[in-house]
Amino acid sequence: MAPSTSLLQKIAATRAGLRLLNGLAGGARATLIGEQNLPRQGGALVVGNHALGGLDAFPLTALLIVHTGRVPRFLAERNLWRIPGLSVLLAAAGAIPGAPDAATRLLVAGELVCVYPGGIDDSFKLTSEAYTLKWGSRAGFARVAMRAGVPIVPVAATGIDELFEVKRREHRLGRWFGGSERYDVPVPETLFPRRVPLDYHVLQPIDTSGDPADGAAVERVRAATVAAMESVLVPYRARLHHR
Repeated sequence: MAPSTSLLQKIAATRAGLRLLNGLAGGARATLIGEQNLPRQGGALVVGNHALGGLDAFPLTALLIVHTGRVPRFLAERNLWRIPGLSVLLAAAGAIPGAPDAATRLLVAGELVCVYPGGIDDSFKLTSEAYTLKWGSRAGFARVAMRAGVPIVPVAATGIDELFEVKRREHRLGRWFGGSERYDVPVPETLFPRRVPLDYHVLQPIDTSGDPADGAAVERVRAATVAAMESVLVPYRARLHHR
């Protein structure tokens, strides 16, 4: 597991660091909507949708720190630790490989933990799939929150899938690295992102009471989280397609 005090936590503990993070959020035109739904203490699992390459996580991190004073821990794609040097950066940010037991320990310890159930599928979407959750039937996040006895806080992000226009994928490098077509790397039409507002909608916490070994209870929590996310993403996607 990553060290208890990460470089990001040290930065967030200084006035200069907070100004830097506030500048990052402002420069990205990022806004946190519904911050009152974020607990100021105790464990909570923040569940969100991903943008191309996971770029959305950086403004969200800055917003969470500036608005709540809490430094989130991120569960990241385990294959990222295979990239030389990247593990050092991930540890500096307090990220850990996405594993249920490690996530449960962080939550029980009272941490604010962020996870993207869609993982690589969500962050490698084409523009035609914008704001479509690529979670499938994955319910591990629900089971982890139930095991830890903490709420799930859905955060539906809009604007993030408009940073780049993505119409195609590269079929060699990603498959060599990840071993399947899931890792086909999206190829953006431009190198630089568009200047679009990024809105992170923090929704009401999901009750995770119930037995994590009970499939029906886990499905209730999973479905409630998906429904909350889609209450923002579906109408936004519809408006986007009619512009």
